[in-house]
Amino acid sequence: MIYPWQQNQWQQIHQQIAQGRLPHALLFKGAEGLGKLDFAHELTASLLCKQLTPSGQSCGTCEACKLIAAGTHPDFLWLEPEEDNKPIKVDQVRELCASLSMTSQFGGYKVAVIALADNMNINAANSLLKTLEEPTENTVLILVSSRPHRLPITIRSRCQNVLFQQPESGVAEQWMTENNTADAELMLSLSHGSPLLACKLAASEVVAHRKSLIEALLGVANNQAVTEHAAKLSKAPGEYLLSWLYDWISDLLKLHQGGAVSRLVHSDYQNELQQMVAGSNQQGLFGLLDEVIQLRRVQSIPLNTQMLWEDLLISWNRQIKQG
Repeated sequence: MIYPWQQNQWQQIHQQIAQGRLPHALLFKGAEGLGKLDFAHELTASLLCKQLTPSGQSCGTCEACKLIAAGTHPDFLWLEPEEDNKPIKVDQVRELCASLSMTSQFGGYKVAVIALADNMNINAANSLLKTLEEPTENTVLILVSSRPHRLPITIRSRCQNVLFQQPESGVAEQWMTENNTADAELMLSLSHGSPLLACKLAASEVVAHRKSLIEALLGVANNQAVTEHAAKLSKAPGEYLLSWLYDWISDLLKLHQGGAVSRLVHSDYQNELQQMVAGSNQQGLFGLLDEVIQLRRVQSIPLNTQMLWEDLLISWNRQIKQG
């Protein structure tokens, strides 16, 4: 599927294909929830399809398309971490590169997609360099990343960057409405304008934990005990909560600096945020923001989540009362 906000990238790449200038290595980068992997899959299918549609998309019915759908096309390679929150290992990349060095079984392109490419450890990334520097004929390597800054510069410099950006709010809301997504405007705000992430949030129970987070922040600011709130938050998905805590603090800072209410992520709590502005201190909030950033960087490290949230809520209580 090519989403409405991906049309420019699709046309750009297919113009390169038509002119015989398709790079051997592409880096698809952009925020989570923009459909980069879907785009990579559709581009792969179009490169291997034997009966392309007029728009350059795969037909879905030829032998190549059926093999792709079944996950058995010999010229389509897919690489991702073997386990969640684990790196892509050097042996995985070596096996991929060995496969790419072989002749195409269908006599056309060989395509490899590396999902979550920034999860490659340094040895895995280094083992990919030779293939990037000396690709075999008709080989296309697609790296997909929401955190391309984590890739070594030696990798990034050998790929053509294809940037995916959040669509205009009207485009995103229309698409979400057509897909029957509830609370489209709020979900888009919480996902920073990424439609697929917004749909994922709307279809999950994770948004309920945001309410627990905000209840904790408001409660602690009103002198409620930290321990009970921390215990509840410690059982919720930390990745989302830390992201929304970051947004909550950022919203307060926006209001401190005269920012428009329309720019708030937690816009449905604008009254509560505005009431907190007078009692909070910008310098303290920036310090708390730094603390959250550090915790987001070490999320893959096992931590005592009860203590983590107790410390954060204590810091929040201290900073919110420095105004």
